[in-house]
Amino acid sequence: MRDLRHVLRRSATRLQFVLLAVAAFAGCDLTGQYEKKFQETLQVAPRRALFDLKLYPNFTEVMDAGRKNAGVKLRIPNLFDNSGKALPTNDPRAEPPFLTLPGLSYVVERQLDDATGQWLPAYVYFAAVPRAEQKADALQAALVQQAAKIQAGATWSEVPISTRDGTTMTLKRLRVEGKQDFANLQKNPPVKVTVDGRLDLYFIEAGEHHVLVGWRAPLGQAQKNQFDTVSEAAMGTVEIAEPPAGAAKGGGKAAGGCG
Repeated sequence: MRDLRHVLRRSATRLQFVLLAVAAFAGCDLTGQYEKKFQETLQVAPRRALFDLKLYPNFTEVMDAGRKNAGVKLRIPNLFDNSGKALPTNDPRAEPPFLTLPGLSYVVERQLDDATGQWLPAYVYFAAVPRAEQKADALQAALVQQAAKIQAGATWSEVPISTRDGTTMTLKRLRVEGKQDFANLQKNPPVKVTVDGRLDLYFIEAGEHHVLVGWRAPLGQAQKNQFDTVSEAAMGTVEIAEPPAGAAKGGGKAAGGCG
């Protein structure tokens, strides 16, 4: 019996040594950290896949109307591929029909279909207003006043936006929902169609500019093509090269662990 106990103790010791060696090789201890890290990886993978598969890998710089870099960049959804069309800022379709975006510099229009097979366009808007020309409060108030044409009570709110690395940034957003006009581009000439739509307009303070990034689509087309999901992911990539005094740069990364 003593010999058996001795063998068992030696076996247990060897097993413990092997497990510790495996843990050391993995870079983690055996207090549950490896399992915790494994579960975190399972949760992180789908989020990173969203960013890696649905967004362009390269950043797009936001310019002002004079083509000066506004100090903000982000990765836009690859939904806006070669099927999309960059519109001149003086094109009648270049702005939301109910709202004027000051400092508008870049607009892309992309046709999307809904569950019934109807095609209508979705948009991404970039605008940048020099801070010396207008105060932030006045600019935001003017945009809210225009948004009230579609949705009474629409207001700016601070919303948490997830990044690829699992951190969260807070951005200011004006969400406008209601009946909106879109052009049926399958008709020649295009025909105005009024359907339920949504505009998400984000306000970002940069060094010398107030930057506006907008996403607009009919609800049916947005639902089928995950437009809200990919546009929010795009906002999760925002980086601010020169934030105003007292503000942190965007695009920070969370600290990593073992595994």
